[in-house]
Amino acid sequence: MYYLDNLRVFLTMLVIVFHTSIAYGGSGSWYFEDVDKSQLNATMVILTIFTAVCQAFFMALFFFISGYFTPKSYDRKGPFRFLSDRLLRLGIPMVLYMLWIGPSTIYLAEYRHEQTYTEFFRESILHFKIINFGPLWFAEALIYFAFFYVLYLMIFKKSEDASARSIAFPTGARLLGFALGSGLAAFLTRFIFPLGTGPMELQLGYFPLYILLFIAGILAYRHNWLEQIPSLLSKIWLRTALILIPVFPLLLILTGALNGNLTYSGGFHLQAFLYAMWEPFICFGICLGLLFLFRRRMNKASRIMERLAKLAFTAYIIHPVVVVSCTLVMHHVDLAPLLKLIIVAPVSVVLTFAASQVIYKIPYASRIL
Repeated sequence: MYYLDNLRVFLTMLVIVFHTSIAYGGSGSWYFEDVDKSQLNATMVILTIFTAVCQAFFMALFFFISGYFTPKSYDRKGPFRFLSDRLLRLGIPMVLYMLWIGPSTIYLAEYRHEQTYTEFFRESILHFKIINFGPLWFAEALIYFAFFYVLYLMIFKKSEDASARSIAFPTGARLLGFALGSGLAAFLTRFIFPLGTGPMELQLGYFPLYILLFIAGILAYRHNWLEQIPSLLSKIWLRTALILIPVFPLLLILTGALNGNLTYSGGFHLQAFLYAMWEPFICFGICLGLLFLFRRRMNKASRIMERLAKLAFTAYIIHPVVVVSCTLVMHHVDLAPLLKLIIVAPVSVVLTFAASQVIYKIPYASRIL
């Protein structure tokens, strides 16, 4: 299934561009931002729409792909080996990032002028004063999902083998129901956990979609959904998503965003409700479109794509250090933020995968990464 590997590479590159976009004006949280976001301008609006669209689908699609490969791994290894493998392949990178890579990235972004790295390492890293999950919250979530999956199977004693009742690919009406339901669930969740908040750096306000797509990935594997995606249905949902992309920004403007009224992150606010309901339609449309497109057009093997696919997880882990470093190099260059983004984003992608290749050659690293 070359197209899923190719899709993972594309999504990993998109994550790198996404975080670089935040550094140059897009809405979101990032280690180092090389722009003054206090004054709204056209670049910030464009990049915020881009980051909002990416946020709506790309991590959910990562969860779908992870869910798709979960049953096969479980069936082959059994519960205990499956969990130990998840803890090894996800837990070690997560802990390494939490205790070293993440704090080191924070050093580059915030403390580089205050003390040497040796001093920072001795005072902050060795004493665990700074712990940062960064993008490895994804690995953290997958560990929890793996435990819940095993627990579910053990409690209900379900083998989920091929002889189980076949479930057809969801109809348009069911997809609509899931979109509305997950949007409402996100809206309600954000009463307790507004966007940008959550335990252990997990932004639970986004998790209704993540959980839904992870479960959908499991079902897709068990019932061969990826071979059943209707062409017409995927086109309808993709077109719907593309039409709806500018709708939410317009609704924000109509509800006072240009005057500083921004309440989309959570609570009993119209903006929060509209945003929560907008996201699933963008997510379903783009995810269906990409899965259908990559299966039809990108199901090809090549040496470079096979290599990039092997390096994708490593690139995901280390990309914050590379993006922050590249952003700092360009910090004093007198260029417009959008021009800096056009330079820094592709350079960061290339350097991240190049560095991943070096790391991958470290003895035993390939067993984890």
